[in-house]
Amino acid sequence: MRPIVCRTLRREYRLHPPSDEVASLLRFVEAAPELPALPLEVLDIPVRFRDGFLAATLPSGELVEGTPNHVLSAMHRIILADLVEGEPGAPFLHGATVMIGGRRVLLVGHKGSGKSTLALHLALAGYDVEGDEHLVIRDSEVVARPRTLRVKEGSLHLVAKLPDQVWQAPSVHNWDGSIVRSISPAVGGRPWAIRPGRLDAMVFLVANHGGRSAARPIVSKDAFGRLMGEVMLPRTGVAAAAGRLRQVAVEVPAYQLLLGDLATAEWHLSSIASQLT
Repeated sequence: MRPIVCRTLRREYRLHPPSDEVASLLRFVEAAPELPALPLEVLDIPVRFRDGFLAATLPSGELVEGTPNHVLSAMHRIILADLVEGEPGAPFLHGATVMIGGRRVLLVGHKGSGKSTLALHLALAGYDVEGDEHLVIRDSEVVARPRTLRVKEGSLHLVAKLPDQVWQAPSVHNWDGSIVRSISPAVGGRPWAIRPGRLDAMVFLVANHGGRSAARPIVSKDAFGRLMGEVMLPRTGVAAAAGRLRQVAVEVPAYQLLLGDLATAEWHLSSIASQLT
């Protein structure tokens, strides 16, 4: 049985489930993009049955016992801690990143704004989606955190021509009973790859469900205020991290996208990317 691979920006965690049934439940956390610029340390995590529950031995030596959801929660905690420890002093912007016409565009939006649904539409349209959760802001470059697209099943009807891979993607039940699917950005047939580089544009999404999509540029002061509402700052060096964020707001063109129909939203994003120098 192949292991479940969970990559971060510095490590590859490999979960070894005891059965195919358990593997199907834990595969929600799988994230295996190509990271050509990053050598990864490989860490194995054996998972076994114990008294009717699962027992996973973490790299720290900690033993996690419980349901598959307990193991998933432990992995999410490990992956986030790995990100924070590996990027000391860096701010993490909550957003999806996609390459459009060779330009890296950050899509920023509150929960319910349609960010993940738009990212799925773009992946199926043939664009290279890098990630759907965090963008690490380094001194001279940015890099997306490896994570699959997490799309509520109730939103999937907004995306046209869904392939079978979407409906077969791993899923969990959310706290409200809704189903959330974990969909690889490679679902559109393009390799899922993440490379450090420059950020070319930021697009702040405002939900307009059922309506039309429309875009307009916004000034750096407005962009900075919106970024501060979507950032995870480090515990120490907050001023320096905020300064780095301010620099991004000043240097990177920013836009607001009223997000309604996805096809028109795609057109606006392509138009924005084509105007970048």
